Amino acid sequence: MEPNPQGQSRRSSGAAATTIRFPHANISAIDVIADVFRSTVGPQSMDVLLLETPSTGESEDARGEIDEYAVTGDGAHLLQSLSVEHPVGELLERSVGPYRPGDTAVDGKDIYDGVSSKVVFASELLVNAVGLLEQGLHPQEIISGYRAGLEVVESILRSSNIPDADGRASAVDAARTALTGNDFGKMRDEIAELAAAATREIGEPNERSFDVTTVRYGSIRDSRLIEGAVLDRNTVVHQDMPRRVSDATVLLLGGHDQGGLQDPDVVDDFEIKLESPDVLGTFERTAANQRRELVDQIVQSGADVVLTQMGISSHYQQLLADRGIMAIRRVHPRNLQRLSLATGATIVKNNHDIDSDQLGYCGSVVEREIEQRKHRRKHRRIVVFDGCTDPDSVTMLLCGTFGQLESQAPREVRKAVLAAAQSTRDGASEGVVPGGGATEMAIARRVRRAAKTQGSKSQLAMNEYASALESLVRTLVGNAGLDPLATVTDLRTANRKNSNVGVVLPEGDITDTLEAGVVDTTATKKSVYRSGTDLTTLVLRVDDALDATFEGDTVDTGDAVYQEPAERHKEYVEDADSRTIWE
Repeated sequence: MEPNPQGQSRRSSGAAATTIRFPHANISAIDVIADVFRSTVGPQSMDVLLLETPSTGESEDARGEIDEYAVTGDGAHLLQSLSVEHPVGELLERSVGPYRPGDTAVDGKDIYDGVSSKVVFASELLVNAVGLLEQGLHPQEIISGYRAGLEVVESILRSSNIPDADGRASAVDAARTALTGNDFGKMRDEIAELAAAATREIGEPNERSFDVTTVRYGSIRDSRLIEGAVLDRNTVVHQDMPRRVSDATVLLLGGHDQGGLQDPDVVDDFEIKLESPDVLGTFERTAANQRRELVDQIVQSGADVVLTQMGISSHYQQLLADRGIMAIRRVHPRNLQRLSLATGATIVKNNHDIDSDQLGYCGSVVEREIEQRKHRRKHRRIVVFDGCTDPDSVTMLLCGTFGQLESQAPREVRKAVLAAAQSTRDGASEGVVPGGGATEMAIARRVRRAAKTQGSKSQLAMNEYASALESLVRTLVGNAGLDPLATVTDLRTANRKNSNVGVVLPEGDITDTLEAGVVDTTATKKSVYRSGTDLTTLVLRVDDALDATFEGDTVDTGDAVYQEPAERHKEYVEDADSRTIWE
């Protein structure tokens, strides 16, 4: 590889050669991507319109009809939806986003916050690194300085002491801050209280312990926390069954082979030779006796409500209805797991193992008719399991949600619950820190102070690291419609006297953020700084790239030299033996 006068490098090795300038090319690509995320940073951020246009297959210039669109300000959703063809796209997603290869993503499985801040922070670090590279610093020297800046950041976060002994107040403040700028009207405080209440029940949320159900009926003021689960795609299977059960004992049938109440399947090659008509009646009586025995076993166990992963045949439905038992069929396995955590019931894999010890408890099980389905005559029904004792899984029921709020609200509520949970963790390094840019300004000042003790080159890199921290604050206040230059200048002066001083939005007041209840979780801040620094380090380490597009024909599977590793090993051993003999 021989550098040319323009600072470019060229390499060829049997494949199509490419000429790219590194790391400037990758830095420019990430900066362009960051422009999409920059407007989504902060509580008063803007949304981004995502359009999904299917390919027409006619030509590259042909425009297909827009299949669907989404308006979102969530960085994780935005990162997953963007189609980035540049090689740094996947690197960016792996470093700062919810990366899952293939089709393994599950809605609500993980809760990610601070993704937009990570992308913007990494972009600021890389743009600042360009100036250092032009001054003659080596990428490794920049990396060393940035790593030293990160050490200062983590040291300050570990030593941060928030004078707030009330863990509940911290949880509510953290949840309220996470909800700032979202479309909850004047109900932000109430939703934050519900988020803190959910945290007290389940701790840090995941896909099994916390769920959000949105309905259009009522208003947002009718929203509440369900100490249990809500099934919005299942209904009571028989009209004669009760629609409300109080102090219910719950049975969960979730086996793959026997996860329902159905007659056994008859194999295709099964043959019956009937010697008389009475034989057919014997088969029917035997099946009927088996059904009654199983239902009697359910009744003897004391179950009031039965839920199955598979179906329930009409015969079983009638038998259960005659005994006054509520039954719900085809419940998703994830919902069965949530009900198991909420009620304390054990998911029974074999119907013959039904016993009272496998049952769970729920204060009330109610099927409710709430609203008319879109473009349908029938009304939407949900089944609410509430009043569970010490549940390990809860559900937020959000009422009065329409349009864009209906799709965004679950994601924002999950973030609020996560923030509340992280704010109340035990340990010196977790909890909350002042929000509104106060933490970034205080850390930037400490990084510049620490830079004076370093060598000249590392000092330059650490100062640029501090500038990137302040760039986050400029982005935050700029998205709120404030003057970034004047606000950051005033904030720098005020924060020098009191490190808790930040910008309280939407008013834009520069005041003590702890007294105003504006806080961020330490875990989120730590993740932003670490991920942004790690991504910057990865990009700066890339010195060159090779477009490995081979021009020759590929080798067919049948033409492979070694079909199995064992064949290659055998040939290697034989070759080694022959060399030994000749030597």
